[in-house]
Amino acid sequence: MTDASAPGAPDPLEERGRIRRTVVAVERSVLVTVLLATFGLLVLQVLTRYVFAAPLSWTEELARFLLVWLTFLAAGHLAGRRLHIRVDLVVDRLGSRGALVVDVLAGVVVIATSAVMTVAAVALVASAAGLTAPASGVPIPVVYLAAALGFALMCAHTLVHLVRRPGQRGGPALPGTEPVGEEARP
Repeated sequence: MTDASAPGAPDPLEERGRIRRTVVAVERSVLVTVLLATFGLLVLQVLTRYVFAAPLSWTEELARFLLVWLTFLAAGHLAGRRLHIRVDLVVDRLGSRGALVVDVLAGVVVIATSAVMTVAAVALVASAAGLTAPASGVPIPVVYLAAALGFALMCAHTLVHLVRRPGQRGGPALPGTEPVGEEARP
């Protein structure tokens, strides 16, 4: 049995559903791939600039675009794992009913905000049609698509959590960051 509060541990929805496990595994794989590609580009940039004294102009631009993708996709993934930063100082003192109300209201706000941002990001992708990055030639809509996908993931994951298990919050983002007195709670 794994520690349910560990960042990599499966949450109850993952334990119950094969689709959920698959989605989380795919998201993790994509995030690791994007992170490794970003790291590889940065190493290549340093090597060509400082070792060979012939920098490649496109490496910095592609690394920046991958960092944008990493940021938005990770935000969606963290929403799915319920590991975004939150302050539970007041919520912990409200009791289970008050915590449930706050959790549902917060979920509704996240869903509404991320839905609006998804629509805005899709409009931005459409408005950038035909634009390309100067050094790499990457179509700019591909870069802006990261925001649309990230916000859509946040919206979908939060909706699933709100419908399937309202009031149940995920474990701490980092081991050892449990709220004081957490072990005494039922």
